[in-house]
Amino acid sequence: MLDLIWLIPLLPFIGFLINTLYTGRIADVHTRERTAGYVAVGAVGAAFIVALLAFVQLGQLPEEARLHQVVLWTWLATGSLNVPFGLMLDPLAGVMMLLVTGVGTLIHIYSIGYMHGDKRVARYFAYLNLFITMMLLLVMGNNLLLLFLGWEGVGLCSFLLIGYWYEKRSASGAAVKAFVVNRIGDAAILLAMMAIFFYFGTLNFFTTTVNGIEYPGFIEETSRIAGVTVGIPGQTFLIGTIISLLLLIGVTGKSAQLPLFVWLPDAMAGPTPVSALIHAATMVTAGVYLIARTHAIFTPTTLAIVTWVGALTAIIAATAAIAQWDIKRVLAYSTVSQLGFMVAAAGMGIYVAAIFHLLTHGVFKALLFLGSGSVIHGTHETQDMRRMGGLREHMPTTFWTYLIGALSLAGIVPLAGFWSKDEIIAHAWKHQGDAGYILPVFFILVLSSAMTAFYMGRQMALVFWGKQRDHHYHPHESPSVMTIPLVILAGLTVLAGALNLPGSHWLTDWLHPVMREEAAQFSIGVAVFATLLAAGSGYLGWWLYAVKFANKITVDGKDPLYHWTGDIWDSMAAAWYFDALYNSTIVPAYRRVAGFFAAVFDPQGIDGIVNGVGRLFGRASNGARTLQNGFVRTYALAFFLGVVVIIGYLITAL
Repeated sequence: MLDLIWLIPLLPFIGFLINTLYTGRIADVHTRERTAGYVAVGAVGAAFIVALLAFVQLGQLPEEARLHQVVLWTWLATGSLNVPFGLMLDPLAGVMMLLVTGVGTLIHIYSIGYMHGDKRVARYFAYLNLFITMMLLLVMGNNLLLLFLGWEGVGLCSFLLIGYWYEKRSASGAAVKAFVVNRIGDAAILLAMMAIFFYFGTLNFFTTTVNGIEYPGFIEETSRIAGVTVGIPGQTFLIGTIISLLLLIGVTGKSAQLPLFVWLPDAMAGPTPVSALIHAATMVTAGVYLIARTHAIFTPTTLAIVTWVGALTAIIAATAAIAQWDIKRVLAYSTVSQLGFMVAAAGMGIYVAAIFHLLTHGVFKALLFLGSGSVIHGTHETQDMRRMGGLREHMPTTFWTYLIGALSLAGIVPLAGFWSKDEIIAHAWKHQGDAGYILPVFFILVLSSAMTAFYMGRQMALVFWGKQRDHHYHPHESPSVMTIPLVILAGLTVLAGALNLPGSHWLTDWLHPVMREEAAQFSIGVAVFATLLAAGSGYLGWWLYAVKFANKITVDGKDPLYHWTGDIWDSMAAAWYFDALYNSTIVPAYRRVAGFFAAVFDPQGIDGIVNGVGRLFGRASNGARTLQNGFVRTYALAFFLGVVVIIGYLITAL
């Protein structure tokens, strides 16, 4: 089965081709919708089965042998650059591909109910299948160039799916915004790839055999750049620091970290299953995966910056989530905040904890996004939480599963979010003496965790408690095709913490061939403190909005806390005006430059050169065609002159 891992990305790609080339042409609307859903679910489900079998077989190998590569063909060979189109399966790629295909299958099933009646559903499922293919290439590629192909591919699919309802100006604008912002990070990764090839002569992660020839991997040879510096007179930098900083810029784009996080909240304009799959469970975690995969090249200087980027993102996004009314934007800012926890963990050098939180978050945040989609579906496309209330009586399955996801996100024991988040916070506390920046990071992460519990308590109160505040809709439970995935994800949310429980540390042992980390020590003191803080904050959020302010919340009204916080509340609601800053500085300058190229450089420069060449040949041809006038005497004269020239040349030559 290990030699067949190429089937894992191929199967959803086949689903993409079928839905693109065949299903979309089916005349009957109902048949087209059913076929598109069945093809897409079948393709991803089959990929999950193959991935699970390969994962089990990989686990049967000795620890030192848990790296299997399959080279399909030589993709790029020019000069000393040889890049194979090859896939690899190691412990890190294994857990990532199970997350992508497993959660992806459930979201595909859910989409059958959520997208029922959509007129372009074949296109929707084709895009989803293509996304799964690209995400699998990203996590399974055995070289940085193939990873980058997947990286760009998921970005393209994100653009297509955010703007799926392109008739809405908000959706098309959000798609363009996400695409443009991510180009900044992608450009940095391209520069990092160039530097890696320049200094290592390869883009392969590990030694790869192609046609009997071994090509080295840069992960295994990071010692070659130890002490190598670049810079300007009077100031030098380690090349490892430069490369890893470029990779970090790419991470801030794809994983929505400071300062490039502004695209993710607006990405909620797409269908809710897209938010669950791309903007919670998979694509946005690609940056964390990239750091974990290339961690050997990160220097202490870069890791310190990574830690601060993650910690500051966590608290800024958490404060923004508190002040949102849109049910999906709360979860969007929450995702940015939790990605900050993962990035901070990677910066502190606890890569297993980062991957652990990535996996658990992928499960319970997918549950929450799908739960919010169930709420939106059951309230006839209502997303403003001020218009909700009392839904637990009408949507019991959605309520209980959403409650499990919210408690897990808040960090309540014994759910998955508690175990993964506690591991990060405990490390920041225990190792505060290792580096001067870790103690303030500990307090930032603890405060972010408390805020997380608060805004989830607030959201639960606004959506499920109290009385319905807007009576323009009749709430109802979602169909079973949507609630069954919720129940399964809720069960996984309860059980996923077992991946790395204190005492067993299965995930730490599993990832040891890649990360070489020792098992983290469990701190009962930090665990009790974090749990009590989360429980207290969550209860406070619930009590304020379900009891104290229950009668003060009105449709289109301001939050009751606004009266105590004023401009601070507005700042949190606007995510501290990062968007406003960019829109007032960078965006106008960008548009002026783009306008210059569109209005001046392109028509007068590029078009001028091209059209000038055309005019030059036109004038030359106009002059030449006078020789072709149709008169015999003209041709005879030309013939005579030619003969004279030739005879003259021959006489001169002799």
